[in-house]
Amino acid sequence: MGKNPFIECMEMPYNLIPVVIVGPESWKSFGILNPNAFSSDLKPNVMACADKLALISYAMQIIQKEIDRDVNKFIKELNYGDAFKDFMPDPQKPTLAIYHNMSFQAGFQSFFITTKSMLDIYARIISKAIKPGSRLFGFNKAKVGEKKVVGGSLLNFINQNAPKSYAHKEKLIGILSSHIDNWISDVVKFRDKIVHEGQLTDLMKMCVPLSKKPQAIIKDEITLPTIRDKGNVLEYCQLIQKNINRMLKETLVLLPNVNTELIAL
Repeated sequence: MGKNPFIECMEMPYNLIPVVIVGPESWKSFGILNPNAFSSDLKPNVMACADKLALISYAMQIIQKEIDRDVNKFIKELNYGDAFKDFMPDPQKPTLAIYHNMSFQAGFQSFFITTKSMLDIYARIISKAIKPGSRLFGFNKAKVGEKKVVGGSLLNFINQNAPKSYAHKEKLIGILSSHIDNWISDVVKFRDKIVHEGQLTDLMKMCVPLSKKPQAIIKDEITLPTIRDKGNVLEYCQLIQKNINRMLKETLVLLPNVNTELIAL
């Protein structure tokens, strides 16, 4: 096996000009998070954050694709599967058929885990833009006043470390606080349940009542995956994705030493 050309290039005694060709998931993310718009010390974080943004888009594709596939697989099993050929509904014993598929879970769990990871990296970008050399780790919980809030560590950092010459401190804190209240807190809560409890108990899986013979059930009768109090999974994740992009665009323009002419706002 030949040597990896990437490693070989890195070991050469002279500098090369890298030409990076990205996949379609990265086109939009690098438009918003263009490393060339930031100082050299921030570029690795910006590159990592853009990659996370692209992974969120890819997770969305998986969610949509697997939901469509699951409907077809579910209805096929109900209509033609041997397990249901002799099933007779009993009004005294209401039964619910639930479809559990790990391909859907791969996209679903990745969406929330990657979103929190992206927020952690973006917190480092903000902190280093405000105070070069900052060691703020991530978008962690901390007390703001008397209340412990998601992202409180970042809000406190901005409040305590922004120089007097920085005119957007209050506006930046206000925008981030609004996003934390409106959607980030819920996303982080869901991510924590997935990571620390192994599953999101608020997720209602694809299902259909077996109130008639399974062979007579049609696609329109199947309830798609939902999140308790949030509704349809796909629609909720699409809303979160829009909110992520809106947060980035609203806050990037407020950060010092960012060339916004190189960012797709």
